[in-house]
Amino acid sequence: MSNYLELAQLPDGSIVLRRSDDHENPIVKIDFSPESKEFLQGQELSVAKEMIRAGIESVSGNVSDFDEFFDGQKERLSKKPVILH
Repeated sequence: MSNYLELAQLPDGSIVLRRSDDHENPIVKIDFSPESKEFLQGQELSVAKEMIRAGIESVSGNVSDFDEFFDGQKERLSKKPVILH
C-alpha cells in the first residue's frame, strides 16, 4: 500500500490532513466555528485545503506536492539533535 497525504472531514466536522496509513495522528487539524460553517455553506473542505496550501507556501515557497514537502521536512528535522530540558 502506498503512503500519501489525505484531507478528510471527520464525523465531528473537523478537517484533518493526515497520512493515509495513520488516521490517529493528523498533521494538521482545522475546526471551523458554527458561524464560519454557516458562512462557508458546505465549502469547509475546499477552504481548509487552500488554508493548508497557503501555510505551506508561506513557509517554503511554491509547493505542488504535499507528500514531497512533508517527507523533506521530516528528513530535515530528523537530522537536528533534540534537546529536552
